[in-house]
Amino acid sequence: MRAFLAVLAVLGLALAQGVVKGLTPAEVERVLKQANLAYEKTEAQEFRLEMAGLTKVWLFLDYCQEERCGVLTLSAGFTLDEVPDLEAINAWNRDRRFSRAFLGEDGTVWVESDLDLTGGVSLGAVAAFLDLFAEEILPDFMDHIGFEP
Repeated sequence: MRAFLAVLAVLGLALAQGVVKGLTPAEVERVLKQANLAYEKTEAQEFRLEMAGLTKVWLFLDYCQEERCGVLTLSAGFTLDEVPDLEAINAWNRDRRFSRAFLGEDGTVWVESDLDLTGGVSLGAVAAFLDLFAEEILPDFMDHIGFEP
């Protein structure tokens, strides 16, 4: 029985090493480098990324306690000659699960997505979050609003 418990304890420690419940800005930079994303740190908890042919995609770290932050938010804003109506924005929000769209006060059309780290996620899940936004959400949203980079 003790051997079984020891194996469970070691297995638990091995699995726990791959899980994070928050990231520091330096850890986010390492993840961005591993994902081969071009980026610039613009503020202490903010990065400008290049994704999906865009040069201004924002990554914000939120819900921070000291240096460790529990929420990552990706967002991109689009200025269009013809602003989509609220019906088009609502259709995006109704039909999509992992992002939300809204109109800014200045008429900019935004799409955002959050990743909550506080319950614990793997660094692979963080990389998958970045990939989902770059490879699916942004291209689909640009098509939805008629934007070409």
